[in-house]
This record gives sequence, C-alpha cells and structure tokens, in this order.
Amino acid sequence: MKNSLNRIASFAIYGLMLTALSSCEKHDFFDENAITGNIGPQAYWEVGSSTVSAGSNMSFVIQYYSTAAEIDHSEVWYNITETQEKSVSCPWVTTFTYSYNSITSEEKRIAQKIQEYPHALAVWSDSLHTYTFPGAFPVSGTLKPFAWVKPVVFDSTRMNTYFGTGYMQHFKDSLYNLMKYADFKNMLLGMSLIDNFSLYTDSTFDINSNGYVYHFPKDVNGNTPVPNAIYNLYNTIAFDRLIESPSGYNVEFKRTYFLEARMRVYDTNNVYGTTVSKKIDIN
Repeated sequence: MKNSLNRIASFAIYGLMLTALSSCEKHDFFDENAITGNIGPQAYWEVGSSTVSAGSNMSFVIQYYSTAAEIDHSEVWYNITETQEKSVSCPWVTTFTYSYNSITSEEKRIAQKIQEYPHALAVWSDSLHTYTFPGAFPVSGTLKPFAWVKPVVFDSTRMNTYFGTGYMQHFKDSLYNLMKYADFKNMLLGMSLIDNFSLYTDSTFDINSNGYVYHFPKDVNGNTPVPNAIYNLYNTIAFDRLIESPSGYNVEFKRTYFLEARMRVYDTNNVYGTTVSKKIDIN
C-alpha cells in the first residue's frame, strides 16, 4: 500500500513539473519584462509654449538622471512639417455651391540636431532627484507663415505656383459641366456678356408647382443642351472673373509650419535617452 501511495505521489509531482514547464514555455515573464540593450538616461522636459514665432527662440526646462553612467551632454532635435491650405469658389452659380478645398501636410525636413548643451549647465535638485536646467533653442526665420487670401488684384503667376499649372482650366471645365440654365443666366447677365437671355430660353408648364419651368430649348430627343452660343460665351470668360466677388477674388492659399521637437540626453558611453515629442506651431 505504501509503495502504491509513493507511486501516486511521484506521478502527481511529475505532472506538476510538466505543467510548470508548459506554463514557462507560454509565459516566460523574464523574457517579457527584461530590458535588452544599453540603458540610457531618463529625461523629461517642458517647453515654454505650444507656439513660437519664426526667427525666435523656444524656451524649455529639462530634468534628467542616469543610473548606468555619467551624463555627458544633451541635444535638441526636431523635424519640420509644412501644411498647405487651398480654397477657391465661384460666387456666380445659384443652383449649387461650387468650391475647391484642400489641406495637405508634408515633412519638409527630417529630424536633425539643432543645438547641444553641456551637462555643466545642469544642477542637481534634491527635491526632484534629477539634474535640471532651463534653456532655449532657435527656430529659423524662413519658416514664417504665408497667406494669399482674397486678393483685390488677381495674379495668374501666383495661381499657377500655388495651385499648379492647368488648375485654372480644370476648375473652369468642371464648373461648366455642373452648371444649369439658371447658373448660366445669372453669370452671363451679371457679367454683362449678353443683353437678351430670352433668346435662349424656353419654358414648360409644371402641374406640380402650377407654374412654368424655364430652361434651354429642347432638341429632337427632348433634352435641353447648352446652346452653342452660350458655350462659346462661357469659353471667353477668364478664370479670374469666375471667382471674382465684390470683396475680392475668392481664392485662398495658406502655408504654415510646425515642428516636432525632442531632447536627447547622452551619457559618457554615448548611449542616449529621449524625452517625449513636443508639437510646436510656428507663427
């Protein structure tokens, strides 16, 4: 009986060992939590604002410490992203709203080192248990925002530069394909390009509204195509007249920049730790 009990106990222990080994294969907590590679300095910083003027300095305060090696120096790194906003609209159409709006962003400069700070600038804080110092880094004056908004004088060269060659004709063609009888009437009469629009007008009585619906004359298939004379008149209209309004030309182009900055803190082994990234708009 005693031998039988010993055998049962042995099997139980063996089973526990197998379970433990199986568990280790699935959940190796050492591998999951171990930090591989060199340990760099720990760093934290705050910048003076979320915006900065081009050509000025951005202030900051940094705190850091190291448990592996002595601190050597710190550096500010940042990349530059350009954002372009474009908008064009035609005020002459009445049956719909025709406008073009676009916002695009592109990284114009990858992250680069901007400035270096020696560790000698820092002082130890007993209350924070870190080294700390205030500093600042420069922002280029070439990153100043630019805007061309509702100009009173139209500039076709700027239009081609900001919107691309061929854009004006594309806008004009796309607008034409969407225009209805009422849009052509409002535009051509408003621009004083035609004296008697009734020459190109026909009407149909609508029993639902108990009134007449005005349109271009019907063809043999019952359609109401734009008359050739109206088409030819539209083609004589320059792009700038299509976007002209009493307060200026309905075109906007805005170019702005923002930077994403980090600090790197290096130790004497040339291992560095980084702060969180700070997004800063440039005005």
